Amino acid sequence: MTAAAVRRRSRTPEPWRFMVARLYSRIVLLSIAGAVGYGWAYAGLTKAPQAGSDWTALWLSVLGATVLLKVSLAFGPVFVGADRMFWVLSSPVPRGALLRPRLFGLLGAGAAVGAVWPAVVFGIVGAVVPPSVAGVFGAACGLVVVAGAVVVQRARVRPQGWLSGLAGLAVVALLVPAGWFGVAVPWTGAAGEPASFGSGVMWTAWGVAIGLALVAVASVRHLRRSDLASGAALAGVARVSVSWFDLALLGAVLAERRARTLGRVKSARLGGIAPRGAGGPRSHVAALAWTDALRLRRSPNAVLVWAALLPVPALVALGGEPDVAPAVHLVAAFLATDRLAAGLKFVCRSPAMRRALALPDRELRLAHLAFPAAGALLWCAITTAFTPHVSVVNGIVSTVGAVAVVHRIATRPPVDYGAAIVSFGMYGPTPAGLIVQLSRGPALLTALAVLQMLL
Repeated sequence: MTAAAVRRRSRTPEPWRFMVARLYSRIVLLSIAGAVGYGWAYAGLTKAPQAGSDWTALWLSVLGATVLLKVSLAFGPVFVGADRMFWVLSSPVPRGALLRPRLFGLLGAGAAVGAVWPAVVFGIVGAVVPPSVAGVFGAACGLVVVAGAVVVQRARVRPQGWLSGLAGLAVVALLVPAGWFGVAVPWTGAAGEPASFGSGVMWTAWGVAIGLALVAVASVRHLRRSDLASGAALAGVARVSVSWFDLALLGAVLAERRARTLGRVKSARLGGIAPRGAGGPRSHVAALAWTDALRLRRSPNAVLVWAALLPVPALVALGGEPDVAPAVHLVAAFLATDRLAAGLKFVCRSPAMRRALALPDRELRLAHLAFPAAGALLWCAITTAFTPHVSVVNGIVSTVGAVAVVHRIATRPPVDYGAAIVSFGMYGPTPAGLIVQLSRGPALLTALAVLQMLL
């Protein structure tokens, strides 16, 4: 039996009409994304780079590569679903021959993401290097990231800690002026003119990419069941969450994986009322707020995302889009506050926990809203101080709006999939009831974003 025969046996037969319908929807989505990306890239190519743009482009690329590597390692990156695991582990066909097609697809996707990434950066800071050179070099970097993730998966090491540190360093570098560290950007050219890489740098990048790709191809035949199954569970949960418009399931699985990664933690006193001078909370609300603080301390990635969003409004304002800077400031404030609201979401979505705590719902929500509100206030105060075209009034609206939107999303009732469907003629049946349920929070965010641009 050959690997092609095994793939034919494990593939579920599907009518061609379903394949055409799925392909059509994907083409529509890709066309929309391509049109938006083309407009973004064209605006960047017609914009002259400012002083310090090369520094910003460098650390934006480092941050993007780090995030791509973290996401790849979270999914495997090579994984196999339960329906195909038997064929991979038990068939007489070599394991590497069954996994290589998926690996080649991942390598191609990584190269494509790397080639497109310079367009994203150019839309923010302008064309600091020639587009063709940036695309070729970005494709090599994307190939390096994905192939390196496969090699790390084979080695069974956990580099998430130093990857988080690298992402934090990139965020700090984006917040400080160019050259503050005393390190020159390697491709810096004349002011206002795009520079270029040396041929040696380009050949070195592609040499490393090809070498890591060959090592990754040789490594897939050594992957075990545990290596292939962990990412499959996360991918399945992500697919179900997106299909059912409910990300609570994905958040629960990610929280479980984070708890398993921690392994064990040091216990802390959570009594309701502590004596004076004992250093603990002195009320039920303070005890719950202290619990939320411990949760944040044990989830450093939430604080890292909170900090990573700090330069986003300034980059948009300096990138030639000052009109939408206040709206972007509001959306970024909401995303930063949402990362700190894990305790609020857990309590609001767990009736059993609310009954066990035996406290009024308003008191529970107030206690778990303390740290998200403080985080929103601090985030908006910092960003308003250095973000152009964002006034103090915009900062106040972003603070209050971010907390309000996070509270509305966290307190949203469970989704009722039996809601009413209304037919709007040429648009066909539309799940109006489901849209109304899912708009709780996003509708308020949209209205506040319009208000921000009018102020």
